[in-house]
Amino acid sequence: MINYHKSTIVFGLAALSCACLMTGCKKKPEKIDLGSTHTTAAETMAAETTAAETEAETTTQAPSMDAAVENAANSNGSSSTGNGQSALSSQKNLSTKLNTYTSGKVSIQYPSVTNLDDAQKTAALDTLLKDNALSVIKAYKLNEANDTLNITCKVLSADRNRITAVYTGTLSAAGAAYPTNLFFSNTVNVGKASNLGFSHFVDPYTMAGYVLSGDCVFPNADASQKTALMEYKNTQTLEYYTNLFNHADFPVDGNFPESFNYEYEGDIYFSIPVPHALGDYALIRYTPDTK
Repeated sequence: MINYHKSTIVFGLAALSCACLMTGCKKKPEKIDLGSTHTTAAETMAAETTAAETEAETTTQAPSMDAAVENAANSNGSSSTGNGQSALSSQKNLSTKLNTYTSGKVSIQYPSVTNLDDAQKTAALDTLLKDNALSVIKAYKLNEANDTLNITCKVLSADRNRITAVYTGTLSAAGAAYPTNLFFSNTVNVGKASNLGFSHFVDPYTMAGYVLSGDCVFPNADASQKTALMEYKNTQTLEYYTNLFNHADFPVDGNFPESFNYEYEGDIYFSIPVPHALGDYALIRYTPDTK
């Protein structure tokens, strides 16, 4: 270790203090782990004939997108540490709460609105959010007594314009050799109580070209995963991805969509199906030139 004269040390500390005062001692904010935040005790509601539902509520600032994306993509259905979570916009003041549908071996979290001053619109939004989340049961033709499904919801943002929720989980069908990782998302137009799909944010054909390009970004993949994903995506065609994105997102029309997307702070995130060895789905990030 290098020894400095006392006068040199004093001068250096003084200079450092001045620099901090001038710059505000800026540092990169730490990422938020959604798996260990926004928890509260759950309140059990009266059970229905075949399913019970629980709900819990808390209000807080919506997490940063980077943390939300990484936790959502990497959790692959792992349970959160609590049953409650909500997102609140400090500017437009809309909060949500998480409810849990349980029936047999099926457990699905989904959000509902808590403080919108329009009872009719609140009911429409709650019905839309719940029906979309639970549509996975019918789409996969699940036997709730024998097939195991665990879906966790994370509300990434909520204001009086949009609600954006991401769902991750695992499906273990009776007799299946291994569980399947599931990912889907739901962006809702609050004013119209309607779904916002892929084409609302980006052009499917343009995104198909982006996926096949060398600029395609897999935000949660490490070096080895990225190499494998870059190789796999190029085994598909432009027509395949265009068709995939044309049939992405809610509402469900027959088969459950194989691709879902959402927007946050100008970036577009969307999923593509990949082999089980690569995780069953991969999340892609696209940053528009106009951002």
